[in-house]
Amino acid sequence: MYIPRFLPSLTAALILSALLSACGGSDPAAPAAAETDPYAGGAAYPWTYAAPSGQLSAQRLTAALNTLSFEPLLAATNGWGPIELDHSNGEQRAGDGRTLTLGGVTYAEGFGTHAGSEMRFSLQGHNGARCTRFTSRIGVDDEVGNRGSVVFQVFLDGALAYSSGTMTGASATRNIDLDISGRGELRLVVKDAGDGINSDHADWANPQVRCENDPGADLRYSFSFPRGINARYGKTATAILRVTDEPGHTSGPVSFKLSVFNWTSPGAPPLQLIEPNRVYDATTLPAEFPVRLRLRTPFPDGFTPPTGTVEITFAANLEDRGFFKRASLNWNVLR
Repeated sequence: MYIPRFLPSLTAALILSALLSACGGSDPAAPAAAETDPYAGGAAYPWTYAAPSGQLSAQRLTAALNTLSFEPLLAATNGWGPIELDHSNGEQRAGDGRTLTLGGVTYAEGFGTHAGSEMRFSLQGHNGARCTRFTSRIGVDDEVGNRGSVVFQVFLDGALAYSSGTMTGASATRNIDLDISGRGELRLVVKDAGDGINSDHADWANPQVRCENDPGADLRYSFSFPRGINARYGKTATAILRVTDEPGHTSGPVSFKLSVFNWTSPGAPPLQLIEPNRVYDATTLPAEFPVRLRLRTPFPDGFTPPTGTVEITFAANLEDRGFFKRASLNWNVLR
């Protein structure tokens, strides 16, 4: 997941202080410099993120245990620089966090945030998956010691579903385990506890959403290439794959991978998908996806490669469903 990083500048006073410290003498009898309070004067470094226009989409939540730090955010805010992925908040710069650590236990995945912060996620499962539970370990990161005082909150479809009460750096790590069945949006909030934001480094460790296949889901997706393409052997071309619901039916969000099923011309060489491991997903239908392709070369000596129209059939393999849908593309192979 990519979160844009916007870096607030240090004030001229802090820069000057750092320069003076670097130039100071090494007299061992000199008193130690007082630690600079980064929150002095009510300092804050607010950061805001919104998904780019036209790219606001649901998570690719499938029938599995989905870790949220692998999924795209819909929107987010943070009170002290950017939210950090799989690291503590650190300070106001991007990428300055440490390993997420709560009560001496480290976590490889999660979000390092700072009061006040908010993260929004969709809970729409793909391919008929129903999302049922949200779990996470929460607490004030060890990097601030016993300092900090925050309140963790979870909202489901705008309604408060969980509140931790005040937690400090001395508080034991807590576990959230919520039923999210039938809910559409998850919002994770960290507030200060009424005494300002000093040292309010708050971790969502191992945040996960569990989803399950609905065995009764009637998935009636339709896959097609409405327009053929024209290209020579060895050249890359882009075809447009269109995914719709069958008339009068709503299947919900879709997620799939493509593979080459067959082609009608016996002499046609294997087709190469330029992005063979790409996951195609859409929240709403109809949706169109560019598919980059190439007909391979070279050919054996004495072999005349066919030209003209070649019909190529693709398989759209629906994740976690164990079946696929077909789509055929007409490729006019140019001389």
